[in-house]
Amino acid sequence: MNGVASGSMREAGIAYKLNFGVGLPELKRIAQETGKDSELAIALWKENIRECMLLAALIYPQDSFLPDLADLWVEQIEYPDVAEVCSMYLFSKMKGASTTAFRWIASDSGMVSYCGFLTLAHLLRQGGEMGERYVSELRDQADAAINGSHVLTARAARTVLDLLDGENG
Repeated sequence: MNGVASGSMREAGIAYKLNFGVGLPELKRIAQETGKDSELAIALWKENIRECMLLAALIYPQDSFLPDLADLWVEQIEYPDVAEVCSMYLFSKMKGASTTAFRWIASDSGMVSYCGFLTLAHLLRQGGEMGERYVSELRDQADAAINGSHVLTARAARTVLDLLDGENG
């Protein structure tokens, strides 16, 4: 446990049911030792404890993580650190990631939309290509998010636009 880290998160308004303050590098080490395990990942996710949720995203086998389960998980994400880890290590690697992320960016939920933009940013960084129609839609959604009230979503949308401009510029 890292009491300083968990205390800092609490002071910043990140109030998990339980938070041990364990950093991502340590969780990645634990995930490597544990190996991929969907049943364990689901059990960990249900605990609604920060480190368990992060570890669940790291150990769920990416090739068997499906959009239906992603939809359930994304609705339960309350804090940016879980959104960021899930988007980077799991959502962007699942089958149907871009289709799912496009649905999410249109969500009225700021956190769901945030996950959608983060997932698309990771897909673009991984070399994912989009047709012109999708780029146009993504630009429209990103512009709307940048002018919206959810700061994190606006930041993630800006990142996606920067990545698109970097690809096309």
